[in-house]
Amino acid sequence: MGVVLVTNDDGYRSAGYVALIDELSKRYEVLAVAPVAGRSWAGKSVSTCKKLRVKKTRVHGNDVFLVNGTPADCVQIGLYHLLSDKPLFMVSGVNIGLNIGNARMLSSGTLGAAMESALLGLPGIAVSLMIPQSIRDKVNLYDDEACSIFHEAVRITDKIIRLIMSGQSGRDVKLLSVNIPYDATVDSEVMVTKPFKASYGQLFYKSKGFYVHRTPDLRFVDLEEDSDLKAIHDGKISLTPVDLSLVCDSDVVLLRGILKGKNKD
Repeated sequence: MGVVLVTNDDGYRSAGYVALIDELSKRYEVLAVAPVAGRSWAGKSVSTCKKLRVKKTRVHGNDVFLVNGTPADCVQIGLYHLLSDKPLFMVSGVNIGLNIGNARMLSSGTLGAAMESALLGLPGIAVSLMIPQSIRDKVNLYDDEACSIFHEAVRITDKIIRLIMSGQSGRDVKLLSVNIPYDATVDSEVMVTKPFKASYGQLFYKSKGFYVHRTPDLRFVDLEEDSDLKAIHDGKISLTPVDLSLVCDSDVVLLRGILKGKNKD
């Protein structure tokens, strides 16, 4: 039984996180390291100006290490301070809500943890579940009873992990973003996708002298055939492999051409 590192950005009491630990514990030895409180929209930020503390608690009979930092902090501390050997992979989630589109992906703490893992050479898998507003309005998603909402999502996660880890090239998949429609089951169709490209627009609104963050609604318009937005719209599970090279090949060629011409002058 191999070891896996599991974190999230909603905090250790999130039902999606508790359900994921329970599911993965059936097949792996799980090291659970999570923010003590929610750190949504934290991206891949790393704490530098505060002292981090780690304490252990029990959730659903599982040990969970709590960190007063970001999801990326949790990956760092788990990998370098709480584990003696390198784990098989790292899973972040199950996030309350989707993380699709390049703008949201770059802002997501769920993806941020997976990015940190991938940058350290450990496969990182970020998992997010679409939660309709009607469910959010009537269910406390930080209560153990809400774990049933994530039942299919964690089974899907386990299935995808086994799929990508079973092949010879499985470990070459360094960073994967998984987004799951609310009604999806373990038998739902899976689509390999690309992030849709659209700005989320204004994030802060003035209220009583303060600027308050409001997460914009997703708009299912301009559906590109191979996008994560299209997959979710069609009720399919979205698998997006992410490249962290941060290089735009077309602009590399363009800029080299510009510099070559300038050097001739």
